[in-house]
Amino acid sequence: MTRKGNARFPRRCLLCVVWLVLAVTCPAQSKSAAIRGKVVDPKGGSVPGAQVRLANPITNYSQSAVSSDAGEFQLVDIPFHLYTLTVEAAGFEPFVREVQVRSNLDQRVDVRLSVATVRQQVNVVSVGEMIDAEQTAPSVVIDSSRILDWPTPQPSRSTEEIVSSAPGWTLDANGRLHARGIEYQVQYSLDGIPITDTMAATFASSPDPRNFRSVEITTANIPAEYGNKLAGIIAVNTRSGLEIPTSGSVTLSGGSFSTFESSFDVGGHTRRFGYFLSAAGGASHRFLDPPALENFHNRGRGVKTFFHFDFTPTTRDLLRFTGSVDGARFDVPNLPNQQAAGQDQHRESADNLAGLSWQHSFSGDLQSYLAVYERYNSARLRSNTLSAPVFAEQSRHNTNFGAVGSLTYHAQRHTIKTGFDLLRFPLSESFTFAITDLAALLKREPDLPDPVRNFTLAHPFLFQARRAGWEVSSYFQDHFQAERNVTLDLGLRFDSYHFLVRKDFVSPRFGAAYYIPGMHTVLRASLNRFLETPALENLLLSSSEQARIFSPASDAGGTAAGAPVRPSLEWQADVGFQQQVTRHLRLDATFYFRWLVNPPEITNFLETGIIFPATLARSRSKGIETRLDLARLHGFSGFVSYTNLHIYGFAPITGGLFLGEAVDLLRRAGQRVKIEEDQRNTVVFELHYDQLPRGVWMAFGGRFDSGYSVELAPDVTRRDFVNEFSDRILDQVNFEQGFVRPHTVLNFYVGKRFPLNEHVSLSAQFNIQNLANTFHLITFESVFSGTTLGRPRTYSGRLTWHFQ
Repeated sequence: MTRKGNARFPRRCLLCVVWLVLAVTCPAQSKSAAIRGKVVDPKGGSVPGAQVRLANPITNYSQSAVSSDAGEFQLVDIPFHLYTLTVEAAGFEPFVREVQVRSNLDQRVDVRLSVATVRQQVNVVSVGEMIDAEQTAPSVVIDSSRILDWPTPQPSRSTEEIVSSAPGWTLDANGRLHARGIEYQVQYSLDGIPITDTMAATFASSPDPRNFRSVEITTANIPAEYGNKLAGIIAVNTRSGLEIPTSGSVTLSGGSFSTFESSFDVGGHTRRFGYFLSAAGGASHRFLDPPALENFHNRGRGVKTFFHFDFTPTTRDLLRFTGSVDGARFDVPNLPNQQAAGQDQHRESADNLAGLSWQHSFSGDLQSYLAVYERYNSARLRSNTLSAPVFAEQSRHNTNFGAVGSLTYHAQRHTIKTGFDLLRFPLSESFTFAITDLAALLKREPDLPDPVRNFTLAHPFLFQARRAGWEVSSYFQDHFQAERNVTLDLGLRFDSYHFLVRKDFVSPRFGAAYYIPGMHTVLRASLNRFLETPALENLLLSSSEQARIFSPASDAGGTAAGAPVRPSLEWQADVGFQQQVTRHLRLDATFYFRWLVNPPEITNFLETGIIFPATLARSRSKGIETRLDLARLHGFSGFVSYTNLHIYGFAPITGGLFLGEAVDLLRRAGQRVKIEEDQRNTVVFELHYDQLPRGVWMAFGGRFDSGYSVELAPDVTRRDFVNEFSDRILDQVNFEQGFVRPHTVLNFYVGKRFPLNEHVSLSAQFNIQNLANTFHLITFESVFSGTTLGRPRTYSGRLTWHFQ
């Protein structure tokens, strides 16, 4: 470090300390709130035992409570949305009220019941609660009632499938999510704690979705409180023992490909303390999406644990600890020639999370939040000497140490939130590479540079590096009603990123909504500016001068040797509407356009599953996202979503690790580049019915994908792959248009719950995924990705014992 850098460092440390101190009194938190109140009779006397229920007909979210002897009730961890609050008690008329949860501020709703005269049925589905007049951006909220029924042989690994049911999201090989066609720029917010490393099967374990109380999925008008990874936000409220009586469950599930999983959860609360714990472990002989029909060498196993503790020392304070420990060990699937050669590559991943937060309510209009957290992620690749055509080993470790704080204040028509993020991230990497079959590698990579051909088992390529970076951010945002039917979201964020490059950036974010009462319509528009930081997985090697030896660019018009992967800069514009179609139907539609400088990409290292981050010079994308939701009607509920997307980029490429195949893209500035995530059309649908005899329910759903782009050189044809792939695989590629062929996957599942006694019940579920056994590809050979096959017809089932 230079003298100048050393001089600045103490001042930076002092600034961080000052911000931490300020956070205690001016303290980002989860997108949830609490509703508290008291139920009284016409004379003001307490009404104990009143049934209090909060519900949303679109998301199927529901939370209930019973008023205490003093008439008090409490509903906790309520995600932002519009709800109907219903209160019923014997001898009184039902009370129904619309409640909007828009900020983290706790709400006080006191209920005065009137004496019953003629008992009438309460209709909790009204026109007003189907649309949100103050929502300036579309989002999809999925409740735990839907998550728990998701059809899969391993429920703990279904998070990515659940998220990709929302419009604007696609699912790549091995559960890698893309939001609006952007690579690895997805952020989870787990009870307010940001998780920005890539979570998918080959990176780090994604959270078990059965631990979610609800999840909100957003791609437009991202609030200023979010930074770092911004293509899509997955905001999770985890299950809390404060909401449930002492209860739990044990689940056994399994299905095709010798897939098996067992899990349990338990939770409950006392007057001041709530707890929720869960664990899941499973194994499969088809752990990843294979590159060949034979599904060679594809076993894997993993374990996930989750902890959530709440403590309320006073009615104004909530202390919360959220933690997880996950791990997996799995094979790297082989191609037929690798299987014959005896290749044995396997990968290991381990990650954990520990977050401690304190929420304090000064009043009903002022609330602070402070959280500190640690997120650790490691991955290893191990190979034997029979690996072909290359031997590769890798180890990487990344730890995020962070603090987030916010202050939320409501004044008249304004709800103001201001806060900060602090992050330090030490990173270490090692990588070993050697060629074991040069002739075979040259058939695949004829442009392999001469220096690389000399790396052998006796003299391999070795890389090892360690470095730490940090990032500091602050923000201000205001949600307010400018006029009676006009709502504005105004935000401003400042980010200072310090790692391989330094970047200071100001992000204005604007959103507006106009409600037309007579038409039951909300018109929306937003304009956002983003700074998105590079993925940390293998970033040191991707940005190093050593990596350029694998695919050197010319000095003229090419990328400078060893140029670091830089943050992405982006503008995003959205316009759309939300429309009440009938009493039970709601339509949401959005059109967007994105401009990106240094858009993120990845390079996949052969079939190893190792990725190396890279950036293009710039990219453009546009799309349409629609969703039609059906609230429960005569036992039916469901949705259908449609996404149209077009994304393209321009060379040169910076970073990555190529084996000679991308020299032209590195060299030719301005050359148009096809992007793998350019899937033009996606349709997802589901219809659920729960009024069959004896409590049986069933659901039918599916997904249509028009196919990812195939990034092949212009002169490459089908004939170039006939010796490597079977006709069945090649038939699934449209070489003329450069896309994987379209496919539709249909799913069917049915379930029933069996009460055994007052405290124990049993539920059973049977699933068929890919009902028609449609053979399809997810990806095909390209600059940025290998070949992966979609899952064939799969049968699975589960049994769950519920106790309380």
